[in-house]
Formats: sequence, structure tokens, C-alpha cells
Amino acid sequence: MFNLIDQIRNLSYEEANFLIKDISGIVNYFSSEDEKYEFILTFDNNTLIVSEDRVSYGDWQTPKSLADKVCDKHLSKFGSPNIVIEPTCGLGSFVFSALDKFSELSEIHALEINHHYSNQLKLNLLLNALTNPLQKHIDIYVYNTDFFDFDFTPIIKKVETNGWNLAIIGNPPWVTNSRLGKNNSQNLPLKRNIYGLKGIDAITGKSNFDISEYITLQLLKLAQINNGGISFLLKNSVIRNILVKQRNERFHIGNIEQRLIDASSEFNVSVDASCFLAQFNCSPSFICSVLDFYSNLYIREFGWVNESFVSDIKLYNNVSKYDKKSSYVWRSGIKHDCASILELTFSDGTYTNGLGEIVQIEEDLIYPLLKSSDVNNYQDNIFRKFIIVPQRNVGDDTSRLKYTHPLAFSYLTKHENVFSSRKSSIYRGKDKFSIFGIGDYSFKLYKIVVSSLYKTIKFILVSPSKDKPIMVDDTCYQLDFDSLEEATYIFEALNSNEIHSLLQSLVFKDAKRVITKSLLMRLDLAQLCREKGMKINTQRFNVSACHQLSLFE
Repeated sequence: MFNLIDQIRNLSYEEANFLIKDISGIVNYFSSEDEKYEFILTFDNNTLIVSEDRVSYGDWQTPKSLADKVCDKHLSKFGSPNIVIEPTCGLGSFVFSALDKFSELSEIHALEINHHYSNQLKLNLLLNALTNPLQKHIDIYVYNTDFFDFDFTPIIKKVETNGWNLAIIGNPPWVTNSRLGKNNSQNLPLKRNIYGLKGIDAITGKSNFDISEYITLQLLKLAQINNGGISFLLKNSVIRNILVKQRNERFHIGNIEQRLIDASSEFNVSVDASCFLAQFNCSPSFICSVLDFYSNLYIREFGWVNESFVSDIKLYNNVSKYDKKSSYVWRSGIKHDCASILELTFSDGTYTNGLGEIVQIEEDLIYPLLKSSDVNNYQDNIFRKFIIVPQRNVGDDTSRLKYTHPLAFSYLTKHENVFSSRKSSIYRGKDKFSIFGIGDYSFKLYKIVVSSLYKTIKFILVSPSKDKPIMVDDTCYQLDFDSLEEATYIFEALNSNEIHSLLQSLVFKDAKRVITKSLLMRLDLAQLCREKGMKINTQRFNVSACHQLSLFE
């Protein structure tokens, strides 16, 4: 290496580039004289090693052993590629694995926004070439650039012209656009609502997306009609979203697989992740096979069955007749973002708020509360929390409390600053003590409740406590009933083998919220009750607004 450094000291950067390409295959190592000088200075000062930057770029450098295994999987599924694109190469594990595993390569194109990473990668490639000299090298392009500004068109045209087998491989950032924004990262696409969401969905965060998902979708659009395939390390939620979008996008990809990896062992992070593999230039496929990455053990298939997106196709086919539109309206619980003031504990006849203050207000505004953590451990009439409910319906004027509940009004006013500091935009322009997920249904005496957060799905049937209805928070969903008899029938239906199997075929246990309202609204409980001879109140199904979804449910 010292001989090479001495040689390029006296060469122009263009001449140095020719020399380095001849030695290593790296194309345009330097872009200027200043860059060549900086390289020499860095080498002279022995400041060659950099470390990963997870905060700014959301990257977890891939272990070389894992990159090797991914390339092996790719090779066995899609054949030996002639060209590799690595869109977020980092320190280059996949670049080195591609060089080791793919014998018919002509070119590698590796992108990296972090110039410390791209410089280190070029240096490591050069050192490797000096240590292991070859008569002929493939062309290696390392671009210090932003994926979101890079034009892949010339590369794709070259693939098409030469009829090459294309491999897109890598490990794009496992981070969302909002998280990078909070970290003041510049590694972001142009701000846009890529899902085309409107109104409240865009405001409340549904327009948030994973950077890796955006990258994958853009590359699928570019490469779908070429020979070859893609092998990406992605969060399971991202792979699922890609399959959801496939129904409308109809990318020409097939032979789609999700191979589960142990992210804790590979990256020391608690994330559900897999290797996503898909073959280009196929009739659009809408089904993904799930296998174990290490043992190749087949687990299940998920994807689209007619109009339904399901997690286990085989299981779903046995109970699909109950996947329709629910006659019952599932609703989420109370959303308030003011737990320190509105949520209370009760001990020795005294209510205490989250600030440790004793709370003495009118008793009729205080209700038992169930949160997600309480549902799976529920015992009759035992409550960890209670909640102050200042409104009976969204939009109620709480100033009336000054006259009807003066103690409560005084207490809320004392803590008005806590309410006004709530960050969510849903409270903007609303009553100063406003809450959401509240309505006549909240005060029904009988409810079936389920947590949205736990992998083990458990429905509970709750009755009034001391003549008061039980409230739930916004991490739970509820059905409300006037009749205990009807509530009992529906509870039995929800715990039947048929509905249990249907839920197991629909839910994704690695989702942030295992249970969602849209999923619950697919359960045709009325049909099951009719089949089992259970008498239910069909009049409630005739309400015209029965299927309309409230903004916050």
C-alpha cells in the first residue's frame, strides 16, 4: 500500500483513478484533487476506521456471515447475476459477499450517503485487491450519494441492453421517515404523502413510512421487467406492506419469499425481520411463502385470497365464510393524552392522580378503567385504574361543569396547562378538556373488550361495577350491549373455534397492533350465532350509520 501511496502522490487524480481501477476494478476512486489529497492525508495519519451511525442514517451494518448467506439464497433462487445494485451499502458487507459468491459478475453499483462509509469501503476494496491480486477485475462503482436523488435509469438500460441477470441486494435502513426527521437526519426522501392518505389519517401518522419500504418499492418499479431478483433484509412489517400494495401496483414479481432471521442474534436489536426475496420478470404474484432463513423450514403462506389479505392462507380457507362485514360496530376506547390528571388510583377510600395529588371531585364523573395490560389479567370488580370522564360525547362543552360539577371543574382548571400542552393536533381548536373515543356506547352496561397490543388474543366480558359502566382506553376495542344475554352469545361466538381460527388466519403476530378495528370489523358474528341457534337483537343492525367508522375508533 505504501508503494501505491507514493505513486499517486505525484499523479493527477485522473491518472490515479486509472491506476487504482487497473489494480482493483474501482471506477473513479477520486472525484477531485482535493479528494485525492484527503485520502493520502488520512492514510498518513492512520485514521482509517469508521463505525456505524444508527441515529443519523438508521443503519445496522450487516455481518459478513449473514450477507454471505443472503447471497447464497439469492444464487440458488435467481441464478448467478451479471450485475449487482446495492442501494445503501454502508461499509460494504454485501459488496464483498457478492464478490465472493457471484462468479459471473461484470459490475457492482454500490450507493452510500455517508461519505465516511463510502471512503472506507473503497479503501477496504483497494486493500483487498492489493492483498489478493487478480489478472482481471470487475467494474466496481461506489457512489457517495443520496438514494433519493440518484438516477438508476442508465444502469437499468445497460441491464436491458446486455440482457444481464440483475441482483438487487442489501439491507436498507430499518427506520421510519418520522424517526429520521426527529433525529435531524438528512437521509430522507422529499416530503410527500406516498400512500395518498387524506385528512385525519395523514395527520395522525398513517402517512409515516419506513425508509426501507420506500427504497424497495422504487427499485421494484425500476427492475421488475428484467431478469434476476431482489434479496433485501427488511422488517416483517415492511414485507407485509409490500404485499398489501402488490394488489394495486401489480409489480411483475413472483416466487416471493419471507425468510425469518434472528435479528437479536444478527444485529443485537429486538425487531421482527426477514430476508425478502422476489424474482423479476414474472406474472404478478400476490402470495408470499414464509420459511425459516437458517433451516429452510416451511411455515405458512400469506397474502391475497380474492379480496382478503390474510396471514395464513391454508387456515383461512377453512373459515373464510365468516370473513365478511361485521354487523356489530367495534370501537376503540377513550383517548385523552393526559394520564397524569385524568387517570386515578384508589386506595383506602382515596383517589390519587399521577402527580401524587389526592383528588376530591364528584363521584359520578369517575369510572373504572381497563387498559391493555389489565385485559389479559382481568378479575371481576378489581381495577388498577379509574378515569375522570369530563364529556359524554365528543365536542361536549365542558364549561357546563362549572355549574353541574364545580369540584371537577376546579380540579381540571387547576391543571389546564397539562391539557393545553398535549401535542396531538386532534385537540387543536377543541374544548380545552376534550377527550376522544367517547359516546353513548361508552356508557352501555355490558361490553366485550379486547386488547390491541398482545399477541395472545383474549376477549373479556365485563358488567357494571357498582352500577357504573367500565371504560377502556384507546389501546383496547369494545362492543357495547344493553342486554347481558346478547353480550353472552356474542362472547361465546368470539371464543368459538371458528372465530379463533379466522383470527389466527388474519392476524400478524409481529405487528405493532395485533388487533385493529378493520380486522375486527371483518368478523361476521351474526352469521355464526344464527348457525348455532343463538338469539341476538337484529334490530341494532338496521341503524344506517352502523358501519360508519368514527375518526378515532
